[in-house]
Amino acid sequence: MGRIGFRPLRAAAWGLIGLWLTGLGFARFVAQQGPLEADTQSVARPKPSARTKSVMTAAGAQAPSKQQAPAPAVPFKPDPSATSNQDDAPLFRSDVRLVRMLATVRDGEGKLAGNLKRDDFQIVDSGVAQEVAVFEATTEKPLSVALLIDCSASTQREHRTELDSVRTFVRSLFHAGNAGDAATLYSFNADVTLEASWTRSVERIERALTRLHSEGATALYDAITFGAQDLKARDGRHVAVIISDGGNTFGKTTYMQALEAAHSADTVVYSVVIVPVAEDAGRNTGGEHALTTLSASTGGRTFFPGTTKDLDGAFAEILRDLRTQYLIGYYPHGLSATRDRFHEVKLSLRRAGYTVSSRRGYFEPSPSRGFRAVSR
Repeated sequence: MGRIGFRPLRAAAWGLIGLWLTGLGFARFVAQQGPLEADTQSVARPKPSARTKSVMTAAGAQAPSKQQAPAPAVPFKPDPSATSNQDDAPLFRSDVRLVRMLATVRDGEGKLAGNLKRDDFQIVDSGVAQEVAVFEATTEKPLSVALLIDCSASTQREHRTELDSVRTFVRSLFHAGNAGDAATLYSFNADVTLEASWTRSVERIERALTRLHSEGATALYDAITFGAQDLKARDGRHVAVIISDGGNTFGKTTYMQALEAAHSADTVVYSVVIVPVAEDAGRNTGGEHALTTLSASTGGRTFFPGTTKDLDGAFAEILRDLRTQYLIGYYPHGLSATRDRFHEVKLSLRRAGYTVSSRRGYFEPSPSRGFRAVSR
């Protein structure tokens, strides 16, 4: 009996030894793998959506690390002393193209003066005197006029009066002058719309004017840029006539971009500012000032007509200016290399008692990366 009783005990002992060895192996496995999370074995983590990624990226951009300095503001005219001296920093020079200037001259009584000679004019570019290479008094170059009409909601009150004056202006424009003169018509609110492409047909312009109505915001600088780009491809003289209250409330283009577009296309900008109300509280004085500055920088003028008679008179003065313009050109020379793309230009007269209106500068074309130029 003793033998029979011993066999079950021996089997039980071997069972206990097996369990002990299994437990020991599992403990070693856990020690090697580290602690386990309760939900990682059965639940997968969701991938972030595109929206989540964008929000995360924006949040990261709004909260930069302490080591990350904010981007510095870029001034209109960089300080030369603060400019980097790195070899890959582009340098610009001006002796690369003809700079054209349309000039309007008036005597001491404000009357247009069309009897001046080449030697009466003097040009200074960035402080350096230049030589007049092209001179035409009362030039017969064909005239391209881009009409940019504000059709935003803020101009609704005076809209019909504006369009009547534009009709009169277009009829007068095509009645006399060069047979190659042409006009195009853009309207702008939140969108910029080409209403009539280049034409000499008064009827076509008038039909386009009848389709205009006022609504929405004002993409003024977008309209100036589109109009300038359209003018750039034209031969002869380039003029933009803007009818607006001056406020830019919409669009992708900045004031500086619109100004550069106008200068790059050699465009003279005339602005007819329609003030919606007489009180300053209802006016966009900042927009009016910006439009005035842009017009003066390109050699144009700004008008603030208060009555229908004043409005007709403003367009008549613009037309007289266009019929009595000097075309002056020069090839810049003697200028030092600079990283400032804008060159200040002053056109003046050697005769006393006269005033001249012309562009006040020009922009160098943007070079490709790695471009370096030096002055001669």
